Amino acid sequence: MTQALLRRLPRVSSRVAYAVVATTAFAVIGASCNYVRLLRPSVLKQLNPRVVALVNELPAVDNPNEEIIARLFPHGGLSHAKLAGDGIFRDKIRVPKNEYIWEPAVIVMEHAGELELEFQNEDQNFHIAFLPSVGERQVLELPVHTAGRARIRLDQPGLYWFGCPVANHAGRGMLGLVMVKGSVPSEARLDRPRQERP
Repeated sequence: MTQALLRRLPRVSSRVAYAVVATTAFAVIGASCNYVRLLRPSVLKQLNPRVVALVNELPAVDNPNEEIIARLFPHGGLSHAKLAGDGIFRDKIRVPKNEYIWEPAVIVMEHAGELELEFQNEDQNFHIAFLPSVGERQVLELPVHTAGRARIRLDQPGLYWFGCPVANHAGRGMLGLVMVKGSVPSEARLDRPRQERP
């Protein structure tokens, strides 16, 4: 009876049979791997697009900064500032209600120059954006449910940190950075060789 069933099945080439076996093996092995589980459609649709942008940007960041950024800013995500016709980069940052984060937390500028940031405080708390800039820092107060703009100038490539100095807001997650891309002379680079971990 088994041979009769086998004769009725269509003939399959060895290449197709190998592909089926390999796919099945991969599925069985991969079912226990956490990374493969992340590829499920139910998981993928939950990912914040800004967080996806941040994960995609990290391989271009030098080590150890990659680990610092990955550790501090996965919840706020990343955005690329848009260069306007007047030569000024622009982007928007919001403070979601009761989250104590900047969203996005990382702003990327393709090169040095001026950056205008529009802030929207949707939180029930008073915040301050304490921003880096050539010359002196810019300070923007953000009372409850208000918006405001700040323009800063960043003349060199690098990482420029900003935060909220009110109470312990920075310690609770209200830290961010502006990542300015561009070439840095070798003597000015902060790259270090990978360090062994204990």
